[in-house]
Amino acid sequence: MNKSRLHKITAVLFALLFWQIAAMILDRSFLLSSPIEVLKSLLELGLSGVFWTGMWKSVCKILLGFLSGAGVGIFLAGLSYRFKLFEVYISPYIMVIRSIPVASFVIIILIWLGGGGLSLFVCFFMVMPIFYANTLEGLKSVDVKMLQMAKIFEMSNNAKLIYIYLPALESFLLSASVASIGIAFKSGIAAEVIGRPKDTLGFFLFDAKMYLDTSKVFAITLTVIICSAIFERLAVLIIKRFFYMLKRVY
Repeated sequence: MNKSRLHKITAVLFALLFWQIAAMILDRSFLLSSPIEVLKSLLELGLSGVFWTGMWKSVCKILLGFLSGAGVGIFLAGLSYRFKLFEVYISPYIMVIRSIPVASFVIIILIWLGGGGLSLFVCFFMVMPIFYANTLEGLKSVDVKMLQMAKIFEMSNNAKLIYIYLPALESFLLSASVASIGIAFKSGIAAEVIGRPKDTLGFFLFDAKMYLDTSKVFAITLTVIICSAIFERLAVLIIKRFFYMLKRVY
């Protein structure tokens, strides 16, 4: 085990110890539940089929919103890079979308579409501007000399995409994925708490809050954190694997 991992584990253990001591001193479980109480609630939730169904419902909608937001953001960035006038016209809309609070999005979507696809649409609007900005910045960072060389050697558009544009985009897409996965889960669950679509993680969170079941609130929050961390690592792994295979093939 390397020192970096050992330090991370030690930091987590110290945080848990501090949490346990604080909970014992406060001695008010409805204000601050101890790690042991949270673990018990987590195990109870794990034995509930309704919780698993709600968790996967929330996760699937959040991931669908993330993927659609990423796809549309990359596509719009490509259009903005290709057509400068398009960038001029779309930039105010992107700025407005980035500035609107999550709560406002939730209320607008509830009025227009109801609560069915609430977290999906909120995640889409949170993720899309991030991928748009990062992809456009990556495209603009391409070395002009490389493009001039490609023009001299009459490289095809596919060749320029594979050998020039995609390598330049790798780090930008990685940073966009890392930044937006966490935002997608936070905004998606927040949307569910406000809109309360039935049998979702946000619905369970609001229900636990109503009954002052703090240990359950912490347990559900821990579930969201774990899901976010897993899919963040998975997204990074997929992107790195894609570019690795691209380099191997070409």
